[in-house]
Amino acid sequence: SCHKTTTPTMTTAALAWGSAFVAFGPFASLLFGIAWHKAQLIIVVTTSAFAYLLAAFLSSLIYLMLNAIGIGNSVVSILLPGVVFSFISKCYFVKLYHKVEKVISVSIARHEERQEEFHESAKLRLELNDWACGIAAGTGFGGMHAVMLYGTLLASEAGNVGTLYQQSCPEIPSIALSAVNAFLFSLLDIIWMLLTFYGMGKRKELQVETSPLRCWGAFLGNSKRGGDKALAICFLTHLMAAFVTAPNASYQGCHISVPLLVFTVCITALLFWAGVSKIYLPENQRLRLGMNANSAHGD
Repeated sequence: SCHKTTTPTMTTAALAWGSAFVAFGPFASLLFGIAWHKAQLIIVVTTSAFAYLLAAFLSSLIYLMLNAIGIGNSVVSILLPGVVFSFISKCYFVKLYHKVEKVISVSIARHEERQEEFHESAKLRLELNDWACGIAAGTGFGGMHAVMLYGTLLASEAGNVGTLYQQSCPEIPSIALSAVNAFLFSLLDIIWMLLTFYGMGKRKELQVETSPLRCWGAFLGNSKRGGDKALAICFLTHLMAAFVTAPNASYQGCHISVPLLVFTVCITALLFWAGVSKIYLPENQRLRLGMNANSAHGD
């Protein structure tokens, strides 16, 4: 259930704009700070946003099917399809990206052999690395996720007078609570996509473990098994993030769900940083970035 309180228009507008800055903060800052001036990364952002929409569409179809047979009202049937299809769409998106990257790399190599457009091809090689493209893809996923979580509520409330409150969080306007959730899930989407890039990249390699010593930043290991672990972390933390929102269905449930969601963000970030941050890039990309840095210092 929910109720509305009538407030001055200026206050309502300020609340909407302030909440929008919170909800779309990660998306806007990364889009304009990293991807905006790089056409290749803009393509990654837009295609990943489409992949999120496709996953949302498929999970909605599954929910409608479950609801039609009378089992659509349980927490599992509502949340699990979204998590599963989101994970699958991330994996297939990264798999497709790697195929396109391979084609582009072959084309760049041919240009470099003929010494044509060397500076442009070197610049393109520098942009096509897992850090930049993983963040760009996570920005697309997170931005579209924020639109679904916050934008739909903002659109429904735009023409109404007053501020909406819900029983799940009677002290905080619904639009502000939705913005906080959108902000936290945007951060998670970026980390999940980075983990997916690492996991899918390692799964296509057949190399033996090159750094068996476990240390901070390399706990998962630089191997196919380490990639499987990264994908498992991505799926399980997404499942955790989805189910910690379940208390929102009860009275004052946000007192439980929001702290648990913040905890999930911290745990996911910690697992990523401790697990793969020092071994994230493939060897060829590390060498390429190192050579570029050395040439820059030489200039």
